Amino acid sequence: MGHAHDYATAIMHRGRVPMEPVDFVPDWADRPRKAKFHPGAETLPLPEPRYGEPSAGPAGGFDLALLSGMLLDSYGLTGRRLGVQANTDLAALPHYPQANWSRGTASGGGLYPVAVHWAAGPGGPLTPGVYHYAPHRQGMRRLLAGDVTGDVRDALGAGAPAHASGASQYLILSVKYWQNSFKYNSFSFHAVSMDVGTVLQTWRLWAREQGLRIAPVLWFDEERLARLLGVDHREEGVFAVVPLEWAGGDRTAGGDRKAAGDRTAAGGEAAPGSSAPAAVRHRDRERSRRVLTFESLRRIHEATLGRAADRPAPGALDDAAARPPRGVDPLPL
Repeated sequence: MGHAHDYATAIMHRGRVPMEPVDFVPDWADRPRKAKFHPGAETLPLPEPRYGEPSAGPAGGFDLALLSGMLLDSYGLTGRRLGVQANTDLAALPHYPQANWSRGTASGGGLYPVAVHWAAGPGGPLTPGVYHYAPHRQGMRRLLAGDVTGDVRDALGAGAPAHASGASQYLILSVKYWQNSFKYNSFSFHAVSMDVGTVLQTWRLWAREQGLRIAPVLWFDEERLARLLGVDHREEGVFAVVPLEWAGGDRTAGGDRKAAGDRTAAGGEAAPGSSAPAAVRHRDRERSRRVLTFESLRRIHEATLGRAADRPAPGALDDAAARPPRGVDPLPL
């Protein structure tokens, strides 16, 4: 297991053996934004969420109103924290620029570092392209116009589950490490992995209530998807791809938004042709004047890259967990 095993061991023992850098102090005055910011990218507002009425039948699936509800209830801004508590930032909370907003999904330290991208293909309510969910505006920020779902399927590989290889709409979850490591330094990779897990489980529970299914894919060519999203894979990790079962055609509660999407796409950025891979060119603008890197975080991320071809056979992980290597304590799944 190499560095991945060493990192997991350090995490489990960090209460008695502090992880490097032991003298680290966050620079709160130079902290990053709490969400990505893409200057010049147009934001399309999402419709009012729709609840109840579980989908049924062969045409059942997500529509724009259901997707809006799932995103709002999981990662949208749903409450402003003004309660009396013992944290040191209590004096700043009444001031709007320092307001602390809560969301439906749990997050370590309330940092919410997961970025949600939508690779929209044909048959959906918006012009095909790549969108970034803007939680502060409850909208989709269009980063690229053009169908790139074929690139997503190629990144998933030939061994991807059937529900993933046959989808035309994908949510892609990534984490910009600095958005969390500015506070948690080397511990960050562990923290953000748990954040991704809480988001996915929130979506599972939410979708089940609507009669829908969320089945994420966790094995794929991460570097290829990072290029598609226009991010440096050394600075932002891609953690999960969520295929969406979409209601047939344009029969969505937000179907009228398709026309709006078509009108705005003309001035947008088209995906490159087949001669070059498609890639988002709207880049996130960093707020921090100084961005730090942490060796342990870099090494554990590198240890997870380049293994898309090693997707385990069904049941292989269960077998490995049941029979750990000699001399290694079994770990709970």
